[in-house]
Amino acid sequence: MKKHDENKDLKLFSKVGKVETGTKTLKLSTSATVGIRMWGRIDYLTHYCGYVLIFNNFAGVGINTPAPSDYYTYKKTKKDYQDTYKTKRNNKRSQL
Repeated sequence: MKKHDENKDLKLFSKVGKVETGTKTLKLSTSATVGIRMWGRIDYLTHYCGYVLIFNNFAGVGINTPAPSDYYTYKKTKKDYQDTYKTKRNNKRSQL
């Protein structure tokens, strides 16, 4: 297939379901929302790369992302951590 890449498609599928490369299985939750492009990636992985798709209620998601309500607090705490790290590093250099 000209437009698909196995590693790229596995990485993108891991946002929706779980990937087990050792057993070549793709686990997808029955409640997951899958678009037409993702179905194309799943089709490529199952028909051309030898992966097996399993629908499972407890599949979960490979990458944990914060909930939309917690997004702003997550972003703020991440920014605060980066700011404190930068100031600590700058203070260490100024003391030398």
